Amino acid sequence: MATPRPQFSFSAGALSSDSSSPVAGPLRFVVERSVDVPIDGLRVTLAASGGVAPGDPVELALGDEDGVERVFTGSVAEIRPRLGGCAIFCVGTMLALVDLRVSSSYRDTSAGDVVRDLVGQAALSAGEIDDGITLARFAVERRLGAHAQLRRLAERLGYSLFADRLGKVHFRALGAAAGLAGAAAAASTALGTNASGAFAYGRHLLAAAGRQRPALGRRLLVGGESPMSGQGEDKSFWLTAIDSDFQDAAGDGPEMLITDPTARTKDMAGRFAAGYAASLANRNSELRLRVLGMPGLELGDPASAADAPESGLNGGGHVRSLRHCFSAREGFVSEIGVARGAGE
Repeated sequence: MATPRPQFSFSAGALSSDSSSPVAGPLRFVVERSVDVPIDGLRVTLAASGGVAPGDPVELALGDEDGVERVFTGSVAEIRPRLGGCAIFCVGTMLALVDLRVSSSYRDTSAGDVVRDLVGQAALSAGEIDDGITLARFAVERRLGAHAQLRRLAERLGYSLFADRLGKVHFRALGAAAGLAGAAAAASTALGTNASGAFAYGRHLLAAAGRQRPALGRRLLVGGESPMSGQGEDKSFWLTAIDSDFQDAAGDGPEMLITDPTARTKDMAGRFAAGYAASLANRNSELRLRVLGMPGLELGDPASAADAPESGLNGGGHVRSLRHCFSAREGFVSEIGVARGAGE
């Protein structure tokens, strides 16, 4: 049985090119996306520039003769012309949130509503946004980009902040954080449309490698600066004289103190401690899988490897990174980084 031939569809500004009409002679596409990297990237090698200009909107879809699916949405960041063609470097939509610098103050607002507000101010579309917890007070300052401040908020909850292949922003509980209080019930559902998430040795895997590290083994102690939980909600601006009364912890082992002024109650300190612990747990073990092109796979989707002769390569988790390569020499292959957190 013949393998379906890889197909592409690429647009950048006025340039429109696909497998049936390869205008400008596309030679290679490389898409790189990761939950741990703020901005998605796309590198395109063309035989001619095709009139593409910096700032042009970009879309890339990959697949086979049965159809193609979007794998990247963004804009042109840089063009490098040279003899015999040019290279185009594109960035994902999250750049707008990275560049956004505003001053905003929130009171009795959920973490999800803070994210939705800033995503809207960046003129981006919201994807799946978990509400998380209610923040008594939260401020965003202009000295730092909005993305960096939301990324810190995500780490407190054990959440992940990323853009999907359509350019929508997600604020989700993945892996070890999915069972924490405030996580959406559907946090572990797949976003991809054609990905089963199961890759078997001898059937799907072209290559596989793993990495395992010991768990952190720390007791994460979080404390803020307010006796709000002891004196009432209207005292959230007070400072505490006895820090230990309003601290809480998660995990076991040698103590690691994290001072977080946003943790204005003992309950909130406990939730942040669990969130920090979950964020660290998502980095303990990882699989790197190389498979035939999977355009429908999305960051956060469940994924697993099975039947490998080395037992350390078998197991599952959630997709932490994606790399799609498309060229005449390589065909269409996808490299998948799978985080294997506790309970996955």
